[in-house]
Amino acid sequence: MKKLLFVLAGAFLVFTVTPVRMAAASPSALLQQQTPQKTKILSGTVVKSGDHFVLSDHASKLSYILDDTEKASHYEGKNVKVTGTVDVASNTIHVVSNEEIA
Repeated sequence: MKKLLFVLAGAFLVFTVTPVRMAAASPSALLQQQTPQKTKILSGTVVKSGDHFVLSDHASKLSYILDDTEKASHYEGKNVKVTGTVDVASNTIHVVSNEEIA
């Protein structure tokens, strides 16, 4: 019985003394977690470019890949207002909503 008690006490000490290591996150991952992406409203024309649909922004003369090709295909060739978050690294808009404008 004493041996069992010593084994359990030793195991308890090992678990309480061993430091717990946290997984280190990369600085860019920490920055993304700390900086919430803001929803933006962009307008332009939806055009097909290869396998993707792209919003050609009139105001900034830039183009952004639309992440939802199914929704974007309904607006091909039309002027739209797109609400979403812009992923600058991939130049992609994560679309929240599309709306045709005149």
